[in-house]
Amino acid sequence: MRSRWSKGKLASLARLSQRFNSIPHAQTAWRHNKAPNGILSARPPFSTMPLTTTHTAMHDPLTAFEQRWLAEATRLREEVTGPADDTMAVRRARATGGDLEHRILARAATLGERSGLMSAIHSRRQHIRLIALIAMTIAIMGGAGAASAVLGDGTHPVNVIWAISGLLGFHAITLLLWLIGRWLPLGASGSLAGQLWLQLQARLGAGPALTSVLQAHSSIAQQTGASYWWLGRVSHALWLATLSAALLTLVFLLATRRYGFVWETTILPADVFVQLTQILGALPAALGITMPDATMVLNAGETSGIDADRHAWSAWLVASVLLYGALPRAAALVICQFRWHRAQRAFRLDLDLPAYATLQARLMPNVEHSGISSAAPARLPSFHAAHHTTGAGDGRCLMALELADDLAWPPTGFSRAFDAGRIDSRDARHQALDHLAQHSAERLLLAIDARLSPDRGALALIAELSRYADDTAVWFYGQPADTTRMAHWRDGLQQIGLADDHIVDSADLARAWVEANHG
Repeated sequence: MRSRWSKGKLASLARLSQRFNSIPHAQTAWRHNKAPNGILSARPPFSTMPLTTTHTAMHDPLTAFEQRWLAEATRLREEVTGPADDTMAVRRARATGGDLEHRILARAATLGERSGLMSAIHSRRQHIRLIALIAMTIAIMGGAGAASAVLGDGTHPVNVIWAISGLLGFHAITLLLWLIGRWLPLGASGSLAGQLWLQLQARLGAGPALTSVLQAHSSIAQQTGASYWWLGRVSHALWLATLSAALLTLVFLLATRRYGFVWETTILPADVFVQLTQILGALPAALGITMPDATMVLNAGETSGIDADRHAWSAWLVASVLLYGALPRAAALVICQFRWHRAQRAFRLDLDLPAYATLQARLMPNVEHSGISSAAPARLPSFHAAHHTTGAGDGRCLMALELADDLAWPPTGFSRAFDAGRIDSRDARHQALDHLAQHSAERLLLAIDARLSPDRGALALIAELSRYADDTAVWFYGQPADTTRMAHWRDGLQQIGLADDHIVDSADLARAWVEANHG
């Protein structure tokens, strides 16, 4: 019993600490924005938050390339499912500032948390590790098996032509096809291993979110012209693992068993094998490695058992696999890795795509007109009460919605709360929404003038503001003589989903609600 209680308590404390520590910008804004006289400031501090603040603390921040990758995945997802409900995402994107691409990335970050695309990008890292482990295991086993097969158990001499063909033949063909594919594309990628890699990813990547992420990655590779390098690095990495395993197996078997080497033919003259051996041995010989000479080649044709010949043929076989197999693949892998990383750094969103072009007017409006808020929507949005908002801290916030001039603001006795001021114009409304988009509050108290008749625009604004706080309440700040007007307000607030316990009609109740702990 004690062990279970301790683990539960420690887990709760860890989550609370993680949540508190993940929002340093919000903590500073809520706690330290006070005037010299101790009265709460009437205006919020506005600052630009980095895109990484929208990520959950349980994942590492996305890199610059991954942020654009997420935007591409969002675009492809919306092409299939239709435009997302992005009111909050657009608001936060506009609050971050920057150019159009930066705001598109901010919008995608907010939508990605809700749609699961961001989690899918993080999950893909785990899938890549699993796929790489499976593929590398198969490659290593294949290389070791090939080396063991061409040498045999030592009871029979090794046919040097079959041995070199078995170890380097298929490798040489695929490497040649890859080189030709750089100028004459052979299919989508020119890489068999790369295509197998994509198929394995597709089989393990279940779920629409991960599917969109994989499609976006392929789309980026095609846009940048880097598919050749991306799939090439996969192919070369697997081949390098195969040839390295074969090389190590060759060395081990040659060191622990006694092999004889022969060449066999029915129709070819011996000079053919002499020339072939000398051609393949030219580079190792230039490096100082002893290679079989013409006499040794002729002796191999007669199944000679001279030890010096065995050593020369062993060195020839090992050097050929190293110099014509493993090293070329390693060099190609380095080149592909470099070109792919350069393509990642150079990639930018294609803002001329229709999906991005249509966002420009919403993310980067030319002007913001002042005045009273526009006509109310035909359908009221839903109120968001008692929910968790990404990035919310322990801040309390006060806002006054269109209070009359005879009502003093800010109120006294709200020492823990931050005063966002009066919201009585379009500019003030945008400033308040932008501030909450950057610094979500735990408790948001909205003061309204209950002497005014409720209208759909005010109710819609209350519902919109509630999206940026864990918990929101409405305070009837101005008490009307006619209680029926308060009843109309209650009816209107209930229409947007606000419960009665989130409506207060006195300063004491408002203060108690603000000071109370959330939950």
